[in-house]
Amino acid sequence: MIDILTKIVAMFNSQPDINKMGFLSSFFRVTPDSFTDAEFAEIDVVRSGEEVAPVVRDLNTGAVTIVDDKFVNHEIPFPVYALRKPALVASLMKRRPGENAYVTEHMNWLGRLARVLVEGFTKMTRMIRYSVELQAAQVLQTGKIILTDEKGNPAYELDLKPKTSHFPMAAVDWGQPGADPYGDVAGVIEVVRDDGQVDVKHAIFDRLSWNNWIRDEFIQENMKQDGLGTGALAPALLGKGGVHMGHIFIGSYRVELWTYNGRYSDFGGSTVKKYLGDNTVILLPDIEDLDFRRLFGGIPTIRPNTDFDELFGASKIEVSGEYDFRPRVFWDENQEAYIGEIKSRPLLWPVSIDRFACLKTGA
Repeated sequence: MIDILTKIVAMFNSQPDINKMGFLSSFFRVTPDSFTDAEFAEIDVVRSGEEVAPVVRDLNTGAVTIVDDKFVNHEIPFPVYALRKPALVASLMKRRPGENAYVTEHMNWLGRLARVLVEGFTKMTRMIRYSVELQAAQVLQTGKIILTDEKGNPAYELDLKPKTSHFPMAAVDWGQPGADPYGDVAGVIEVVRDDGQVDVKHAIFDRLSWNNWIRDEFIQENMKQDGLGTGALAPALLGKGGVHMGHIFIGSYRVELWTYNGRYSDFGGSTVKKYLGDNTVILLPDIEDLDFRRLFGGIPTIRPNTDFDELFGASKIEVSGEYDFRPRVFWDENQEAYIGEIKSRPLLWPVSIDRFACLKTGA
């Protein structure tokens, strides 16, 4: 039985790591302070300028008094994700994917139950990870988070109130006569530099904006393709679905160029949607220059059944040190089923709200 549990645990630990997903949420860092038992995230946002120090006429005039930086305190409730998947006792008779008839005949029932529960947990954690990426996509494109319930109705809304100047429209739609993709991006970069006091280092394009970008003759002549020379890029950004297309100098700024075609579908729906909307370019500095936080709120848990603690742990599951999931398994007499349940309360919060922008390149 120990061997079965060991194999099942290994299977769970390997499957939730979704390949080619999580590029946008990679800009939001996890720290030891990211995990809390609180119901609200309390964050102070400080906006300061780049004032130089004045001189005094002589040592006898005294010092010049300065004022404190302005800050705004935010107390935000964490959104709640809660999913469950029943493991019906009768369903244990059925062959699972990857099993043959011999394995089915000789399977240990508890081991099989554990495998069914793991399959459910794997799917549920994957769904929450897609939702975390959706949070990142919404924040970076709109400055808002709008999450829906199982019927598709808004159930959680948060307006971070960024400056409207960080979400401009191109002067002329890209791809049309008179469009100036290089000038549009250069203008937004200067807005971020003035407001956020950082240099933009990354431009993330959807497919349509990229196609229009590379049609520009000036850009074709000045864009450099690095091939596989990605060693200078932040490791957190690699292998998450973004494709590095090269770099270009815009004024004195070297900007790394990315495309991202990550997709998801709404709960209960089959229509595939893109995280990046059409005609979109997101502009960001390096991760080290961002105070973008991935936070996880508290979830009270009462554990009447501890039979599966050896398999799933007594409190929580952390995947790659980047996610916090609270698992629970309990017996439902009416359904004659063990219920596997996962809860998580992730919130992506861009504390440095002035250090990113999103350019719409067309209608």
